[in-house]
Amino acid sequence: MPLISRSDCEVDVHDGVFFIVDVSLSWDPFEPSDHGGLSLSAEDDLVSLALEVWDDEPEDQRETWADVVTRVFHSETGEICAAELYTGVQDGFLLLGGPERLWNVRVYTRADDEADPRERFLVQFWPRRAST
Repeated sequence: MPLISRSDCEVDVHDGVFFIVDVSLSWDPFEPSDHGGLSLSAEDDLVSLALEVWDDEPEDQRETWADVVTRVFHSETGEICAAELYTGVQDGFLLLGGPERLWNVRVYTRADDEADPRERFLVQFWPRRAST
């Protein structure tokens, strides 16, 4: 289960929220939806974000992270990025694969500590198989 690609960036957080979205930006964060975007809550005004795409489910890293959430993500274009609330600034672009696919996604978060004063997020994507 090798890592295919990774994108690292910093995201400005407004009103405690930022998003992971398909680059088509067809997802409305204020409308209920099962796929198309992820709304992530943060305490800091600036967070470190790592986006990863894997060819299969990556090893679980719960021991080194505080919070973990898993869900399904629909990507229209096969490319995602982080997006800021209000400004729409995008960063951390990552090519997942082909368009119109479902992806499993796992979000890890870790609050700031003495060694690293910035809140960190790790978001991992891997293909959703028909049987999962």
